[in-house]
Amino acid sequence: MAGAQPLYADRVDNLYSLQALVPDTRDSTRAEAANAMLKRLLVRVSGTQAVLEKMPPDDFLEMKKALDTAKSSAEREEAQKAYQKLATTEQLELWEELANAQRWVSQYSYQSSDQLIENQEGDEVRAQRLELDFDPDGINRLLQRMQAPVWDASRPKTLFLIALQGRQGRYLVTPSSNQPLSKLLDELALQRGLPLVLPDEEQKPLPPGLLSDIWGGFSREILEASQAYQPDAIAVARIYPSSGTWAVNWQLFTGLDSVRNNTSAATLGEALESGVDFVAESLSERYASSPDQGAGSYRLAVSEIQKIADFAEMMSYLNELSLTKDVELVKTQKDQLLLQVDLRGGVDQLRANLKLDGRLEETSFYSLQQARKQEDFTAPSGTLDPQADVSQDPAFFRQVDAWFKWQAN
Repeated sequence: MAGAQPLYADRVDNLYSLQALVPDTRDSTRAEAANAMLKRLLVRVSGTQAVLEKMPPDDFLEMKKALDTAKSSAEREEAQKAYQKLATTEQLELWEELANAQRWVSQYSYQSSDQLIENQEGDEVRAQRLELDFDPDGINRLLQRMQAPVWDASRPKTLFLIALQGRQGRYLVTPSSNQPLSKLLDELALQRGLPLVLPDEEQKPLPPGLLSDIWGGFSREILEASQAYQPDAIAVARIYPSSGTWAVNWQLFTGLDSVRNNTSAATLGEALESGVDFVAESLSERYASSPDQGAGSYRLAVSEIQKIADFAEMMSYLNELSLTKDVELVKTQKDQLLLQVDLRGGVDQLRANLKLDGRLEETSFYSLQQARKQEDFTAPSGTLDPQADVSQDPAFFRQVDAWFKWQAN
């Protein structure tokens, strides 16, 4: 099944870059587009639409405008009082920043387009394609201030197996069987930052009975058939007409667990969008760093660090995870290390991310320690007592939250 063996996540390219069609290249038009694109970006990077609930309310924008346009001191004072009643000073400062998205734009560019778009005067003009590159560190810090999750660019490669009952009967949605729906799925996945894979039966044929297995809900057969694509997660759907709408049944296999979502949709486009949203939200819960899921300090034991280069590469790898705030070396013993890791989320989220990537493979205490029971941990100079014999101290090992082996390149 997905996740049963070490897998390597796909890295989402240009996670912090977005495009939009605009009618002109004026600064005011770009500023308005940037504010709309920031909302899309925050959903994409956090992995959840719940982040939009933390955006400035309409009342704030209206009162901010009233404050900025007040003509007399009396009007300004009245607007200021109403403005300050909306929220705490800290919230107001954050809302003011969120209302000016261009502060997080590192660069922008325009490209001509053949598409038509309506301008402010109501005339149709040839659109410009605006691309904005947002600052990754700035956006991550912003999400942390918003108490929202941050999801790394390394994300689960997800195979979508969609059984659709249409006018021509039941079939599996693939680029060859339904190109328009496949293209829409690609676009929806791009919006949410999901590495999506659709079946390609010319390159990797699927078992002839897979469609029946999906319709019958035979999980074991579905998971076995999917292994040719080596997915990190598998999204399975049944979509069929029901009382003038589309009935939609989704199931997501993550390798850690499986979750379901049943809904209805007016159109096939809405049915697919509901699935991509469901998958993104579910995976974000498992892999994105979230301050309400056990954020704190944890101790990790790591083995198979054979060379200084291994140590440097491992420390760089851990420090680059959005989940980690700080990584500190506490003790060493030959090829073993004890690390103190401060996390923005819980240790279970760390386990999920490390399992997804495969560079640090979780193992048991005994597999790391049995052959070295009589050897001491010794501390690097200037940290802990280098003479301390902790190998005989059971309480020390109870303080270790997880054990891993480093998989060197």
